[in-house]
Amino acid sequence: MREIGRRDFMKISSSMALGTALAMPALSRGAKAAGAAPEYLTMTGGGQGGAWYLGAAAIAELAKKIWPNASSTVTPGGGISNLKNVGAKKIEVGFAFAMDVTSAYQGTLKFEGKPIKNLRALMSTNGAFLSTIAKPGINSYADLAGKSAAPGRAGFTGLLSFERIVDKLGIAKDVKIVNTGYGEMSSLFQDNVVQSATVIGSIPHPVIDEILSVAEGNLLPIDGKVADELAAAFNYEKVTIPAGTFKGQDKDVPTIGSVTQVTTYSDLPDEWAYNIVKTTWENRKRLVQAHKAYGEFNEEMAVSGVRIPFHPGAEQYWREIGLLK
Repeated sequence: MREIGRRDFMKISSSMALGTALAMPALSRGAKAAGAAPEYLTMTGGGQGGAWYLGAAAIAELAKKIWPNASSTVTPGGGISNLKNVGAKKIEVGFAFAMDVTSAYQGTLKFEGKPIKNLRALMSTNGAFLSTIAKPGINSYADLAGKSAAPGRAGFTGLLSFERIVDKLGIAKDVKIVNTGYGEMSSLFQDNVVQSATVIGSIPHPVIDEILSVAEGNLLPIDGKVADELAAAFNYEKVTIPAGTFKGQDKDVPTIGSVTQVTTYSDLPDEWAYNIVKTTWENRKRLVQAHKAYGEFNEEMAVSGVRIPFHPGAEQYWREIGLLK
């Protein structure tokens, strides 16, 4: 995986991580007594085939080795919906973007007036890039006026990001949004039902790779005033997709992105959080096997971009190995 552009994510200083120690949490669902093994664990990533889903599956596999009798379930999801479900304690582990995690905890933007104060961080794993592929002849987001777009389903951060971009450009009413998951984007693009598809996640992203394996397309840039305004208003990072990342991409493409963060809820037992983080870190090669994006899961990345409290169990582990001071 190419390293160019990755340093942009490191601008989010790990010194911003909030390592405040929290009170001993109450027992969560599935725990019978202090130190009890979980009866079930639900790990929720993103669309099937994406880095989040594969990462969640890898963590579930590792957790199963700690608690062989626990029922581990992996489900697809989206950044916004995952945070809501973690807050409601419907899932134990949810993947999301740091920008959304911060907003959820603070009760701003998409979570206005509804803060998720029991949200806790476990770790950060890798950078995420907003990637929009469009039909030849469509060279900017502004060119999507009068066209159809597939930026994901409700609850997907890709959809929310796409809506913010076209709103900034004043063309929101002129773009027809087709709500669909990752699995259908390639066929819809190939059949010209939609003229663009948007994902946010690792690069190269399998959805964009699949589309470009059967059709021609251009990556759309986000730069200048629009990128500055999105970064200021919504906590995005301005990043670059390096030339050669995708088939036919012969130049760098500026865009926006974030850091992938793995979250849980505050009253998950400390021992569970500690062991999930420990086994994930010690077996991080398994995540790389699941998706090469996790090659970025290193000492610098693991606690980067965390602007909410760490779960006490996760905080304990990161302090033990010296990543939190």
